[in-house]
Amino acid sequence: MTDTYSPSRSSSFLSSRLSVLGTPLSTARRSTTSVGSSLYGAGSGEEKIVLDIGTHTVRAGFSGDSQPLYQGALFGSYSKRGQMGLLEGATTGIDVTSVDDATLDVLVLEQLRQVFSEHLLADARARKVAVCEGALLPVRVKRAVARVLLGNLRVPLVTFYPSAVTALMTSGKACGLVVDCGHRGAAVVPVFDGRVMSACIASSPMGGAVLAGYIQGLVRRHGRFRRFGSDSDECVDGVLTLPIVEFIMRKLLFAAPQTLEDVARAEDEWPWVRLAVDTPNGRGELRVPQWLRCRTYELLLEGDSGRDYAGIISALMECIIRVPVDLRRVLVARVAVVGGVADMPGFSKQLIYELNMRLQREERWLALAKCVSLAEEPTAGAVFRPSDRPWIGASLAVAAKIGGVDVRRDDFDGYNVPDWTSSY
Repeated sequence: MTDTYSPSRSSSFLSSRLSVLGTPLSTARRSTTSVGSSLYGAGSGEEKIVLDIGTHTVRAGFSGDSQPLYQGALFGSYSKRGQMGLLEGATTGIDVTSVDDATLDVLVLEQLRQVFSEHLLADARARKVAVCEGALLPVRVKRAVARVLLGNLRVPLVTFYPSAVTALMTSGKACGLVVDCGHRGAAVVPVFDGRVMSACIASSPMGGAVLAGYIQGLVRRHGRFRRFGSDSDECVDGVLTLPIVEFIMRKLLFAAPQTLEDVARAEDEWPWVRLAVDTPNGRGELRVPQWLRCRTYELLLEGDSGRDYAGIISALMECIIRVPVDLRRVLVARVAVVGGVADMPGFSKQLIYELNMRLQREERWLALAKCVSLAEEPTAGAVFRPSDRPWIGASLAVAAKIGGVDVRRDDFDGYNVPDWTSSY
């Protein structure tokens, strides 16, 4: 039996010292563990680097770990080297339709080189890589990732895993409905026996980007801003920057099963949420209506009728209709909600509640409505964050030696990559 007391004390001590010296705490934790240690029992020779590349966030770490060592904004910072100057000043994420393949390769190369050298401190040429890919990941991005890993970084092997399958692995399930609520939209992916039913995938444009724009419009109309020391309110437009909108999304929003009467009662007792913000002309107080915190999530579930955007519940219903009749009960009984938007407290339970209510509207779905539930056991609690589930599942799959779609460096021609929607 190994002694777990001394390494933990050493890890805590070195992490605190290295944080003072400027070394990332994740690197400190990793360096103080024993060589080849793994939560799931994989040795050092079997360890791979696991990447989860989404539309807004990239996560990276080592197989067998219980959480990613690095999580950051995708293309969050640009340098002026070469073609990177073309997108200088952009924020996070990227619309692949607006750049050519050469620019996309440069973006991916700088992102992954930074992850390997600064955060993982690993030699890419000596490590195999597992990539967790979403259902709606463009093939262009997949090709760019393969070209950079196999061509530029000289990785010996890249294994692709569908994120829907790996997300279900964290619940110990091999079949279910995976609702991936990302930045650019939501995808409902049915999985049966560890295989993605690609013909039955449904999607919705309601994602984090739409939610951010909606919140920005609501705060502009209903919010208040007053500079410290001033007696009058000012315009909110100059204060409502993207970081503040993202802070409201991450820290203030929650999904609560409240009636209109409950919301009105809460507004009477505590009508505003007050935030101290910095502006170019000084600090001030931004006041956000209380009702905005607990009701904004409804836009994602119900959709935006003004722009003819279908909601996530409509995408779920479309997916249920597409799957074979004999699989519907099994799939709706195991609904896994993942993605960055799903980190909102109470979002998963409200999604299940709204889906149940939608099914009960029609008589032919009444029997199916009784089977709707989350993939997690009711008594399990919140073990993993929804946004980390695909990465954790890929880490578990690699440690358990569960195969995916492999692409070797010697066999890659620079363009053709296996597509799991047709071959996996």
